[in-house]
Amino acid sequence: MSRWLAAGRRGTVVLPTGAGKTLVALLAIHQIALNACIIVPTRALVAQWFTQLADAFGAEHVGAFYGDEKEVRSLTVTTYHSAFTLLERHGERFSLLVCDEVHHLGDSAAGEARTWLDALLIAPAAARLGLTATYPDGQDTSLIRALGPMIYRRTIGEMTDAELARFVVECVYVDLTPAERARYDTASMQFDGYAERSGWREKGETPDEAWKRFAASARRIPEARRAMFAFRERERVVRLAERKFEVMERVLRLFPDEQAVIFCGGTDVAMEVSRRLAIPLIGAATPASERHAILGSMREGSLRAVASVKVLDEGWDVPGAKLGIVLGDSTRGGRRQHTQRLGRLLRRQGDQVATLYEIVAAGTWEFFASKRRGAAVRKVSEGQLGFGI
Repeated sequence: MSRWLAAGRRGTVVLPTGAGKTLVALLAIHQIALNACIIVPTRALVAQWFTQLADAFGAEHVGAFYGDEKEVRSLTVTTYHSAFTLLERHGERFSLLVCDEVHHLGDSAAGEARTWLDALLIAPAAARLGLTATYPDGQDTSLIRALGPMIYRRTIGEMTDAELARFVVECVYVDLTPAERARYDTASMQFDGYAERSGWREKGETPDEAWKRFAASARRIPEARRAMFAFRERERVVRLAERKFEVMERVLRLFPDEQAVIFCGGTDVAMEVSRRLAIPLIGAATPASERHAILGSMREGSLRAVASVKVLDEGWDVPGAKLGIVLGDSTRGGRRQHTQRLGRLLRRQGDQVATLYEIVAAGTWEFFASKRRGAAVRKVSEGQLGFGI
């Protein structure tokens, strides 16, 4: 807090999940005499922040502004989608802006500012505080202009055993079945063959731009469309590899007393996990009330596990969950998503050790994606525990 005050009440604090980002925000709000707008990326986080603010300062001071809910009070929680409307109409009421999960505001791939930053640029509030566990290094030009520089940073490795739980990260490789391998190889030959013949990978200044051109061509060129279908088939084979589910079930048997979060790379995977284990899944289409009930059951300990598609990657709090199983990601090796997933398990509960298992299809593109995302964990902590199954 002293660094934020010394920086003129502007800047971003970078702390792992469970290390006290919310407490920092509550202290800043107290400094500004309970006069703040808190901006978050999801509706689930609106509810979470509303509860935390009400517990700290009293529900009579707290309002929410999003969707059909439009109650403005001295402490108002909103989403990045709704923030522009709120601040355009009522911006003069707030002396402080608190922005949670500010990695969403990093510069775009083209180096441009995100549209969500417009709300911060029109707001008159001089005091600003950003919070995140995964700062967008090298993509923060617009973020610095809107909120101020990064003023404090600590990594998971620096806080493990002191403020955060110790953790184990294990990568388990599984083979595709013979039938799956045949499907994978056939799809790969078709997709890679077209890429080589057409040279689409070299036709963009960046890989993202090249992919967008290829995807656009698939709408008008039959051969490109067949290559796109082959790409999707290859992805589907890896996501739904049978031996991934077998290892998942074995891991759960190894930890019979642990609450678990199963991080899935797609809705089809989460549905299969839910069917096999008879557990609920949480995805983008899950109603807020149902999501709240599921997470409430996890906190109470009456629910053993939940399957998740992106929604639980960040911004939720179930301290008792100390087992995570990764069955794929939605970013093809994104380090930020991997770090956020690990962070879900690191809230300290006595001497409990958090365990994150990655289950990876060997001999596929997923092997390389796993290596890329795993580098994030090695970066934040070298002193991990380790054991195999």
